[in-house]
Amino acid sequence: MRTSHLVALPAALAILCVAFPTLVHAGGWEVIKKDEGITVSKKEVDGKDLPIFRGTGVVDASLYEILAVLNDTPRNTDWMHNCHTATLLKQVDEVTRVIYNRTDAPWPVSDRDVVLRSKATWNVEKRTVMVRFKSIQSPLMGEVADVVRMPQLEGFYKLTALDWDKTRVTYQVDADPGGSLPDWLVSAVQTDIPLHTLKKLRAQVKKMRGKYPEFIKLWDPRQGGKAPLPDGVEFPK
Repeated sequence: MRTSHLVALPAALAILCVAFPTLVHAGGWEVIKKDEGITVSKKEVDGKDLPIFRGTGVVDASLYEILAVLNDTPRNTDWMHNCHTATLLKQVDEVTRVIYNRTDAPWPVSDRDVVLRSKATWNVEKRTVMVRFKSIQSPLMGEVADVVRMPQLEGFYKLTALDWDKTRVTYQVDADPGGSLPDWLVSAVQTDIPLHTLKKLRAQVKKMRGKYPEFIKLWDPRQGGKAPLPDGVEFPK
C-alpha cells in the first residue's frame, strides 16, 4: 500500500510490534504500544478487518510549525509511514484541499491509494486545531492500474497547544483498505502507521524549522497571523 496526506493509510513493510500489556479504555479503545512518549491505541469495529487506530504524543514545536509541515503535501513522503506519493490536486480555500495519496504495500499485497478532502478548523478556547480528512470520489485523479482504490478512509490530526512551543498531536485513521489483508499486515498497520508517523513528524518539524516563514507569518498570531487567540491569553515575554 502507499498513501500520505494531510494523511494516509500507509501499510507496514515489516512487523515491528513489541509485546506490550494491553489496557482497555472507555469507549472500547485498547492501548497496544507505548514508545518514546507515543501511545498507540486501537478500537475494533464489528464487520471490519482493520480497526480504527490512533497515536498520541507531544512534539516540541509550536502548533503553527506542525501545521506548516502538514501543509507541505509533496514532502509528506518524507515522514508519513510508507507514503509513496502525495499530491495536492486542488486548493479549495486557505484551509480546505483535495489530495491524492498512495501507500506502499509489501508484496504480494497491492498498493492502496485514495483521494482525500481535508479541512482545518480552530477551537479557540480549547487551543486546538483539527485537520480532518475524508475520502471522496473525484475526477481529479482516476484509478491507477494495479493499485487498489480504498473505498473509505477518514480521520484527523488534532493539534493541542500545551504552550507556545509544545503541542500534543493525536493522529487517528478509520479505513476500509479494500479487499482482504493478511493478519500479519493488519497487526503491523495498526501499530506502525501511528507510531512511526508521529516519530518521523517530530524529526520533520525539527528538520524544516525556519523553512516556512510565509506560512508561519500568515497564521501565527505572534507574527500578526490570522489565527485567533483565546480570550485573556498573552504572548510570552
